[in-house]
Order: sequence, then structure tokens, then C-alpha cells
Amino acid sequence: MFLLALSSSFLFTSCIGTYTVKSSRTASFYPDLVRFDLTSDDVEYLGEMDISVAYRKYLGMFRIFELINDEEVSKRTRNSISLYGDRNLPIDPLLRRALYDAHVTFPEADFLIPAYVINEVETLFLGRRVRKTAKIRAYKLNI
Repeated sequence: MFLLALSSSFLFTSCIGTYTVKSSRTASFYPDLVRFDLTSDDVEYLGEMDISVAYRKYLGMFRIFELINDEEVSKRTRNSISLYGDRNLPIDPLLRRALYDAHVTFPEADFLIPAYVINEVETLFLGRRVRKTAKIRAYKLNI
């Protein structure tokens, strides 16, 4: 009897709880339209650079880097760059490791734009050898 009373009181007290959600309307104080006019005089061309990544990929998941910008890959040091506003840029995350050298070459550049990207794939037994090459152009804003 005591065990039945204890278990029923535990059952009823464990289900008690509240969950409150409040919602309210807010007003946006941001402008609906922001206009930023740039002319060709506001942008300065700094130069261009070729970047490349060569790697082998086995069984679709094991990746072994061979060359980054035609230099052997250091397993201890891994430099890469994060891009912001890159939703439509065709820069593969693997090419971002090579793009770091373009930033070192043009540190005053405000933005780096790929002119083209070339993917070369060689089929191997249970894998493939891939080389990705891109031409990067560096620009600086004069505003």
C-alpha cells in the first residue's frame, strides 16, 4: 500500500512543469535600401597569382595532400584563410589553403576574386588524383 502511494505521488509530481513562450511584434529600424556607389576609380588592381592544390583521394574519404602551390605539404603547419561574403565564389575549401599564399603576396588587398578554377582528375585504382588550379586577382578599395 505504501509503495503504491509513493509511486502514484511520484508519477503525478514528475509531470508538473511549465513552459512559457512569449512573442511580440517588433519594428525594424534598419533602412529598407542601402545604396553604395562604386566607380572604376574607387578600385585599384594589385595583381594576379596562380594557386593550386594537388592531392590523392582513396575510397572517397581518405585525402592525402601532395602539393600546395607547387610546394610539399607540411603536416605540422596548416595555413588557411576564411572568406566572408563568399556564397557565390567558386573557391573550394581545399583551395583556401592555397589562397593563404595570395593573401601573403598581397596583404593590402581588400578582396581576392577568382578569375577561373580548373579541376583535373586522374582515375587511380580505388581512388583518384586531383589537381585544382585557380587564377586569383587582388583588388584594393580607394575610398
